[in-house]
Amino acid sequence: MRLLERIQQSGCRSVSVVGLAKNAGKTVAVNSIIRQCADAGVTLGLSSIGYDGEKIDVLSRLAKPRIAVREGTVLATATATLTRAAAGLEILAATNYITALGEVMLVRARESGNVEVAGPDSLAEMRHCIAAMQGLGCQLVIVDGALDRVGSAAPTTTDGTVIATGAVAGSNMRRILIRSMHVKAIFSLPEVSDPALRQAASAAVQAGQLVVVDSEGMRELPFTSALGHAAAVISYLSPIQPFSVVIPGAITDSLLGELLYHSRRVKQVRLVSPDPTHVFVSPEIWQRFLHLGGSVEVLKRIRILAVTVNPTAPTGKSYTPSEFALELARALAPLPVYDLFLSEMEVPL
Repeated sequence: MRLLERIQQSGCRSVSVVGLAKNAGKTVAVNSIIRQCADAGVTLGLSSIGYDGEKIDVLSRLAKPRIAVREGTVLATATATLTRAAAGLEILAATNYITALGEVMLVRARESGNVEVAGPDSLAEMRHCIAAMQGLGCQLVIVDGALDRVGSAAPTTTDGTVIATGAVAGSNMRRILIRSMHVKAIFSLPEVSDPALRQAASAAVQAGQLVVVDSEGMRELPFTSALGHAAAVISYLSPIQPFSVVIPGAITDSLLGELLYHSRRVKQVRLVSPDPTHVFVSPEIWQRFLHLGGSVEVLKRIRILAVTVNPTAPTGKSYTPSEFALELARALAPLPVYDLFLSEMEVPL
């Protein structure tokens, strides 16, 4: 099955494409979806969290693959990118969203060609741009995630996510597999199912307040974040009864490490996060936390549709494409894996 067919089968109308690192093949995945949409007659909308499509990467100074749109594609992009487009663009509407590259405009490609894309700065603005593109007839909207901006995969922004991984994700095959499997596990965290806890957690997240929920009820902690307060947070937790801790901000190694130091509390704790993009935990700490019985639930999970792979790294080790893709397909099954450098079809197991 082709990637576009997988997306259509899911029913998702908006999809973020997120790379685990630079040069993971994210732009190749975006271009493949653009081509498949053109071939299938699907009207496509496109935007980006950050800035993408430029000829040379501003950090590495390496050449980058260009974003090649087809006639009829609708873009949400900043004004500074319009004059650098090889494709003829027709301005449809202004958004009043201002970025460092100018106001984000809604434009339509009147001919095929390379473009640069720089969308709005906030996820709320991106949601509005997605809705606007859908209102202009886009049957599918792709949001191109930027370096270190996994937040563009936030479930409140797009219906589903495609993850791009590859040789750049680790120094050897084992580390690549560990990191890719770890991201899959974090993105697939279960949603809170208990109605009372869900109501309490939603209120706490909206208020930006850490709270503890146990058999005695709900109580607020005197912190708005666990960052820098891990030990203090632990001191408020019962050593003998199960409890949940709602954390509106980031869940990090420091918090889980402090819990691991007080190992008796780990099997009693359920951490609650707004969504997986708030979880910044290393694979090693995460596995120790789970092994001791800890759990994390989210108010909104991320729907992973597929994983794409890039077997080469600009500065580092590269792998035999077919073997690399198969290794990742086996490790990430049942998620479909694609090597879009070789084929539009998913890697067969």
